[in-house]
Amino acid sequence: MSFNLKAVLFDLDGVLVHSPLDLPAIKRELFGDASVFIIEGIEALPPHEREEKNRILLQRELEAAADANIDPDVDELFSWIESRSLKKGIITRNCREAVNLIAGNHCVDFGVIIAREDAPPKPDPGSVLAACRILEVDPVDCVMVGDYLFDIEAGKNAGCRTVFLETDKFKHLEPDADAKIGSLGELIDVLERWMEE
Repeated sequence: MSFNLKAVLFDLDGVLVHSPLDLPAIKRELFGDASVFIIEGIEALPPHEREEKNRILLQRELEAAADANIDPDVDELFSWIESRSLKKGIITRNCREAVNLIAGNHCVDFGVIIAREDAPPKPDPGSVLAACRILEVDPVDCVMVGDYLFDIEAGKNAGCRTVFLETDKFKHLEPDADAKIGSLGELIDVLERWMEE
């Protein structure tokens, strides 16, 4: 069966954007333990503690967002997406405020943004499905691109094709992705190949 690509969805940090967001340091600051997943750890706390931890997390995210840089391949990639009349979006566990700060600082249109305030965080497929609803596309016509297991799991569970971007940070991971790339610049070749199926 041919693949009718209509939208490309991306994780933000480590994929489209490179920032000094130090998640292990934030985990230690919040919990004294770097093995806890931040969002899930905060949600498990009593309400008064949750509010304080969320405040600290927001502060750290905004600090990192202010110093974030866009990946050098984004311009060409987004131009290619636009030239094919494809839709795009961001699926992130970050807060919307940080995403908007990065977009404003770099004058970049990320398309639809699904942040942690908008849907259950990845690996739950709800965030991917929410983006598809807003974009008015079927998940089977979408590709989810990410650099971590949660990105691939969320995309797979939503019914999307998936592309794993191998970074130094998570290169050791072996997710069950439909394709793997070593840089964002390689994504166009993968998508063109799939569109020719």
